[in-house]
Amino acid sequence: MLPNESNSILTSVQSGTPGGNLMREYWLPVLISTELPAPDCPPLRIRLLSEDLIAFRTTSGDIGMIQNACPHRGASLFFGRNEEEGLRCVYHGWKFDVTGACVDMPSEPAESNFKNKVRTRAYSCIEHNGVVWTYMGDQSPPPPLPDLEWNRVPQDHSFVTKRVQACNWFQALEGAIDSAHSNFVHAPLNRMEAAGPRVDGQGDANATYYKTRVTYLHFETVNTDTGVIVANRRDAEADTFYWRANHYLLPFYTMFPPNLSSPDVVINGHAWVPVDDENTLVFFWSYNVDNALTEQQLDTMRHGRDGLDGFHLSEESQLPATSEPHGAWYPKQNAANDYMIDYEAQRTVRFSGVPGGWNQDAAVQESMGPVTNRAREHLGTSDLGIIAARRRFLSEAEAHESSNQSPVAVWRGDSWNVRPAAAIIPRQADWLSTMQPLIDGSKTIDQLLVETSPQST
Repeated sequence: MLPNESNSILTSVQSGTPGGNLMREYWLPVLISTELPAPDCPPLRIRLLSEDLIAFRTTSGDIGMIQNACPHRGASLFFGRNEEEGLRCVYHGWKFDVTGACVDMPSEPAESNFKNKVRTRAYSCIEHNGVVWTYMGDQSPPPPLPDLEWNRVPQDHSFVTKRVQACNWFQALEGAIDSAHSNFVHAPLNRMEAAGPRVDGQGDANATYYKTRVTYLHFETVNTDTGVIVANRRDAEADTFYWRANHYLLPFYTMFPPNLSSPDVVINGHAWVPVDDENTLVFFWSYNVDNALTEQQLDTMRHGRDGLDGFHLSEESQLPATSEPHGAWYPKQNAANDYMIDYEAQRTVRFSGVPGGWNQDAAVQESMGPVTNRAREHLGTSDLGIIAARRRFLSEAEAHESSNQSPVAVWRGDSWNVRPAAAIIPRQADWLSTMQPLIDGSKTIDQLLVETSPQST
């Protein structure tokens, strides 16, 4: 259980709250570039960390992020004219640039300097690799972007989607570091058949076999500069364990490893960006370090497979776009239709009965309520990683409140340059030291398998 006071720090993101203040020290992904497709295109309503904002692309292509309400008399700038390097309020013509400066005030006398005294709240934006990031903090200049590998590889190596989830951000995030749940909510009923055969001498080719067959996991955690490694261990053979190392990276990133390694296997992860206390903007990315994503991979990410979504929101699963904040990213499968649960499929095909991947997570996480009451929980050994991630965020938020200084890691962009990892290794091996080359990217799984094979020891 978590006391209500701590739960509030964990879940509240408004300006002035410990968690909200900490969140504002970091760059936040907010848009996919195609949402603002051209210079002077229509602006977008945005809600982020409980603030109502407007995003727009200027004539020269820069991105602006300013408060929704015009500082004159509060009219919404969503109706503004996007023209000539700024957004002009249609009520009285006041115009603002991407820095928040009022650059024109035609309703005042020409000789007036009043416009020089008026600003609107504006946040810096950077567009990189098809994603728009914003910084809502006070540091000037802002810290560097986090050096997340998915945002650093060539753009055709990476694919990003997003969706809105109707629950608190940390409530949703916890599922991504909870490896125990995959053997249940995401599992087929014929788990043993889905595991397939064990393949002698094929190293990590047995990963799916072990991951699917073994439902009891042993967890260990390690704090890092930017978060927590949440590692779990399954029994493999008499002399080996199957280890998986997931990441929780401050403030809201998670990463999980692929089951297999090959030139075409991608690495996946999430950003759980708070819209407000009760809604989350879920970015999901997939990338390949060495190769461009294949057309087959991209087709699956865009459209699902056999009519089912994986963890990308497919184009077919998006509701018709509206002009509300993030209005293009609401899914068809939601609480109003019980996430399209099929109880016959629950009896015969899949453990949960909910079709797909992200939809299964959303169903159980949203069913906990907009902000779950953690004081009523009964946590078990499989929740060790969740406990560690909560403690890490709480400690960072409390340290930030007491010092009023940015976390050191904020200024070290390369601290986020890590990978999730999975490997079958000897039981006597130390998992962290053995798998560290996979986590820091200095070795491939194939190189590690050679080093840890019986012939090399």
